[in-house]
Amino acid sequence: MPIKLVSLYRLAIQWLLGSLILRGFIAGMNWVVELSRGSFIVGLFAANDTPQQENIRRSIFVRLADKILNGIPKPIRMPARWPCALSNLSTGSSLIRNFTDRLDTPVPPPVPNTNAGMVILWGLYALPIWALLVVIIGLPVLPTMVLAGMLVPAFIFALFSRRFVLDGTAVFLLLFIVISVAAALMSVAPATSLPVAAISIAFMLSTILIVACAKTRHSVNMLITGFVIAAAITGLVGMYQVFTGYRTHGAWLDMILFVDIGLRLPSTFGNPNVFGTYLLLAIPVTAGCVVYAKKLVLKLAALGITGLLLANLLATYSRGCYVSLAIGALAFVLIIRKELVVAFIPALLGVLLILPTTVVARIASIANFEDTSTAYRLNIWRGSLRMLADFWPAGVGQGEYAFNMVYTYYSLGAIVTPHSHNLFMQIFIETGIVGFLVFIGVLACFFRAHANFVRRTKELRLKVFSASFVAAAVGFLAQGMFDYNFYNYSVRLAFFMFMGIGIAFTRVAADGDSQIQEETEPRESEWVKGYHD
Repeated sequence: MPIKLVSLYRLAIQWLLGSLILRGFIAGMNWVVELSRGSFIVGLFAANDTPQQENIRRSIFVRLADKILNGIPKPIRMPARWPCALSNLSTGSSLIRNFTDRLDTPVPPPVPNTNAGMVILWGLYALPIWALLVVIIGLPVLPTMVLAGMLVPAFIFALFSRRFVLDGTAVFLLLFIVISVAAALMSVAPATSLPVAAISIAFMLSTILIVACAKTRHSVNMLITGFVIAAAITGLVGMYQVFTGYRTHGAWLDMILFVDIGLRLPSTFGNPNVFGTYLLLAIPVTAGCVVYAKKLVLKLAALGITGLLLANLLATYSRGCYVSLAIGALAFVLIIRKELVVAFIPALLGVLLILPTTVVARIASIANFEDTSTAYRLNIWRGSLRMLADFWPAGVGQGEYAFNMVYTYYSLGAIVTPHSHNLFMQIFIETGIVGFLVFIGVLACFFRAHANFVRRTKELRLKVFSASFVAAAVGFLAQGMFDYNFYNYSVRLAFFMFMGIGIAFTRVAADGDSQIQEETEPRESEWVKGYHD
């Protein structure tokens, strides 16, 4: 019987790959790509190098950004010496030595008659990358204003110590920052929109900051480790809430349809839907670490954390997150081995058979329009589309207050909501058509970087790990169709730091060497060198 199943499976794959419809579809898509090869925008999605990159390098905006970020002097450098006693004491600790080495801030060798100024200089140079690691690990538990307060000085010191890479993602992020400032100034409520824009800008700059600071395999791996540790903390807090009898008392749930569900797990995020959205980023990355890690103990740790996070996701009872994780898994399969798509649907049905009945009931309720949550979202989307029809050119400005000032006149059935419950619609409403298109450009460049990397790399573990980043981003954005993911600042920061880690990984892994040396002499700007993808 198993042999017959294998034979049927092979026949199904051969039929799929050899079918006239699929071959015609692929040929048609290739024709569209060739026809549009001269278009930079199409090239972003098609993951092909285009001559338009040269035009972007010559653009006034990119040259201005390069002047601001890389044109100023970089006086803060790694010192070549330290006081003897302190250097020997620090390097004598394996913990300090390993952490400083892996974050590209090794303790300098001892040299007699060295003053304490060299230690201060080392601290100033080390601050950006160390601050990033602290922010990544502390993201689920620290207040967002504390996190933003760490990122701002880290970015300032990086301006005087690091060279920034202005690749496609960075260029579109900087454009989006400019548009965010303009949208806040032209907002219907500038006083409330400007602080929201300022926090968002600090978070968006973290992507550029990570790529500037994490330029070796060791430093990128440390940030990945920090990301996994942070996710594990949220999972442990979630399990603690389960075992201590934490109850939501009917919050975020239709108690008429789901009387059997007494717990929706929020962990450190205060809201189960927000926690589920965070897990959409964390689960694929931790699962990818099972393959990416080289040591067996690290593989087992990553496997255990992945299981912990999956259990937490089930306990959130977030239907959108369930569906989004499945979409992300499908994207992963398509990247790694397209033939496995034939087995994806049967495998998905098999998973549904072993899930708890309460989880299956939640998934099935997506199509139930009697569910108050479903009806609530549908009416919000209708009201938001009516609002967008009038404010699409420039938007209404960022923030809940600006949104509600206008939404009140477009809502259906006097529904009150802080946002449109859709990531893309909300960005469109807040920043207008230009801001929406630029945000799409940010996403396109991120996917393009990973598409180029997967296409070029020959090492399976690297391809799998890159595909896990794509799967996480796809799942996160799929959830954005059901909710406004950026409403929670912690999740917003997590996404932009996730993007930075993903892009930094593609850069250092593509080099095939664990070292990309800092520039010590004035020469061609880093952004020019970094445009290889």
